Amino acid sequence: MIYAMTARSLVAGSFTTNPGVTRYLKADRTITGQWSVQVMELATWVAEVLAAAGGNGVLLHVHGFNLEQQETFARHALIADGLKQQGFGGVVVSFDWPTNGVLFDYKSDRADAHTVAPQLLLDGVAVLRKAAPGIKIAIMAHSMGSLVTRHAFQRVVELGKADSADMTVGQVLLVAADIAAKSMKHGARKSAALYAHAGRVTNYYSRADEVLSLSQWYRLFQAQRLGFEGMPDGMPPGHADVYVQHYYVAHMQDWPATASISHNWHFLDRQFYRDAALVLAGHPAATMPTRTVTDQGNQALIG
Repeated sequence: MIYAMTARSLVAGSFTTNPGVTRYLKADRTITGQWSVQVMELATWVAEVLAAAGGNGVLLHVHGFNLEQQETFARHALIADGLKQQGFGGVVVSFDWPTNGVLFDYKSDRADAHTVAPQLLLDGVAVLRKAAPGIKIAIMAHSMGSLVTRHAFQRVVELGKADSADMTVGQVLLVAADIAAKSMKHGARKSAALYAHAGRVTNYYSRADEVLSLSQWYRLFQAQRLGFEGMPDGMPPGHADVYVQHYYVAHMQDWPATASISHNWHFLDRQFYRDAALVLAGHPAATMPTRTVTDQGNQALIG
């Protein structure tokens, strides 16, 4: 059983690929492997999520481009199980935003990402914080989910709602982030609100990521992707940049040779989950047993 919130519209009992109001979900995997989805009343959903968290926090999973709802729930299950095996005692909650699940709908998915992004904070983080003010809340965003996350903070501030909604989070993990690296410089307008409301941002990047390489080609290499290039030199202090390319190359035989494996292998890997669980526990970046210092002054995943 998993918990999620969706920003997909609901038409004739089925969720669509279009933006809609936030609905709160519980899903169970059936014997066929599909997920049976139940829409819940907000108060009941919040109570069950907090009970599942058990005082150990909530991790909001923000999926990337080209995932249908059923695929999002399958990814959710991988993350929840992988982190649990590494000692994470909280609950994972997915933010299911309306991707089309079609490879060539990249532009449309980006537009929807911008549209629904504030719902992640206003209908997710703020709602949970109101119910349990002291709860630990973290975010793990993959690929275009990093755009949703960064834009959510920016847009809520622009709407003037940041003072009335508590949207503070602890750890923010950006995995293969499909956003411009330059947007994460200290003082950059697009990331200022994220840095202001997050305790620590950890970025995992690899120049062997073939999906992000295509994303850069799509932009004629005018906006290098954060998950490909890493954090810019002007990154604010206190955040972490983790190079995972050498680890990926050394272990790529461990995972299925799918077209997108260089972009999403993290969710099949025990060492990534070990590192992520330590991040969620607030372990200092400088003493991570899963990393070593590189000659570039950042860190690299090892193991």
